[in-house]
Amino acid sequence: MLANATLRGGAAIALARQGPYLLGEAFSQKELVVIQHLLVAVDGSEGSRRAVAFARELANATGARVTLLHVLEPIPVVSLGFAEFYGVSHRQPTDEEMAKLHQALHEMLEGFPRDRVEEIIEYGTPADTIVAQAEARNADLIVMGARGMGAVGRFLVGSVSDRVVHQARRNVTVVH
Repeated sequence: MLANATLRGGAAIALARQGPYLLGEAFSQKELVVIQHLLVAVDGSEGSRRAVAFARELANATGARVTLLHVLEPIPVVSLGFAEFYGVSHRQPTDEEMAKLHQALHEMLEGFPRDRVEEIIEYGTPADTIVAQAEARNADLIVMGARGMGAVGRFLVGSVSDRVVHQARRNVTVVH
C-alpha cells in the first residue's frame, strides 16, 4: 500500500519501520522527515478510503498521531425577495445527516489506536480548510485521496488535491 502514493514534488518514499521516520529522496537531496502527526482529509470517496488505509498503515508503523478531517462545503441557498433585495445563505446539515457523517468517520477510524486519533468536522472551502487545519495542528504530513478526475474535469473545476499540493507549506501525499 505504501508504494502506491506520491509525495509532493514527485519524491519517492520508503518507510523505515524502526521508528517514526519517513525517508525521502527529494530532488536528489536526501532528507529525513520525522512523522509524528498526520492530517488525513476525507470526503467519503473511494480515493479518501484509500488515503485512510495508507494513513493507517503509516501511523501504525511510525506511531504518529492522526487527525481525520472532513470539510463540509457550505451549500448556497439563494433567496429572492423583493426586486431590490437579494441574499445568499448556507444550508446547515440536518441532525440526521450529521449523525450519518459521524458514523462514517467512526468506521474509517477502525484500526487506528484510539489514544492517537481525533476526528474533526469543519465548514469551509475544502482546500483552504485542509491547509489551514494542517498549519493550526502542526501536522507533519497531509494525506488525501485523488478523486480520479480526468484532465478535462481538473481543467474545468479544478482539484482539491491539486490546490492543497500548491498551497500547503506541509508535505502532501496524494494516494491514488
